[in-house]
Formats: sequence, structure tokens, C-alpha cells
Amino acid sequence: MPDAYVIEVPGRTAGIVARDSQNNSFNFYSALPRFSAIEGQRFSDPLAAERAARMLAKHGSVPRRRETE
Repeated sequence: MPDAYVIEVPGRTAGIVARDSQNNSFNFYSALPRFSAIEGQRFSDPLAAERAARMLAKHGSVPRRRETE
């Protein structure tokens, strides 16, 4: 599996996700200010990051994550 993926939403590149082998996750790096709300956020896989970017592009926000601790 590659260590980085480009995350695209219709008509634009939202950013990239890069594998963080220490946390077994993918970190998002925004390509455009519109996607800065998820800058640095960790995702379980690239598809989860793409879903968040699509939601942000469509609605202008993403739901807050629930605190588990």
C-alpha cells in the first residue's frame, strides 16, 4: 500500500494524506484553504479522509468527532 494519496473532490484537489506508521493512521494535509478545517487530522484510511473532504466541500463543515475518553 502506498504511503501517500492525493485526495480529490469534484473539480479540485483537497489535499494529501500521508501514512503515519507510528499511529497506524493517515494524516491529512490541505492543498486549499477551504479544507484547512481537517488539516492535520488523523484518519483510519484514505477513504475516510476523502469522505471528510467531500462533506466539507458540500456543507462547509464536518461533524465534530465524539470524545471517547
